[in-house]
Amino acid sequence: MNADFYILRLGENAKTIESLVSGLSNEQINWKSAPEQWSISHVVYHLWRTEEKDFRSRLEKTLRNPQEKWTPLLPQEMRLEQIGDENNLGKYLQNFLDEREKSITWLKTLENPNLQNAHQHQQTKLSAGDLLASWLAHDFLHVKQIVRLHYDYINFTAQPFETGYAGKWT
Repeated sequence: MNADFYILRLGENAKTIESLVSGLSNEQINWKSAPEQWSISHVVYHLWRTEEKDFRSRLEKTLRNPQEKWTPLLPQEMRLEQIGDENNLGKYLQNFLDEREKSITWLKTLENPNLQNAHQHQQTKLSAGDLLASWLAHDFLHVKQIVRLHYDYINFTAQPFETGYAGKWT
């Protein structure tokens, strides 16, 4: 695994996420395709809290001492619907960007990290390499989610018109 590639992509993904959620109306940032689904505001809140409480701290602990106990993640810390404050996308985005910058700065200080170090997490072992790869994959899952929210919002607001001429979403 080329850790430098992952570090670079994590930095670039922060810019991608910022671009995808900037300049949107309150209606769009809070719009959901269904009541049980997340809005763009939910996604960005989750990205911030995950950056702050999950990947960086768990990777750091796994590299330093794989046997060290991880701090449990509380649902109310990770999911915006637990606190019900959807109208702060700018704050959530800035907090995510600040936390991501801290992560990138820390990651760049690592010299030959032992990505084989593994932590026993519930029923599975997670290596530092697994965590780094999952961190980047997590970004892309939520980039995909944000793009899908944009696509669905266009289809919703375009009614009675259709977007079929653009091509089929697969």
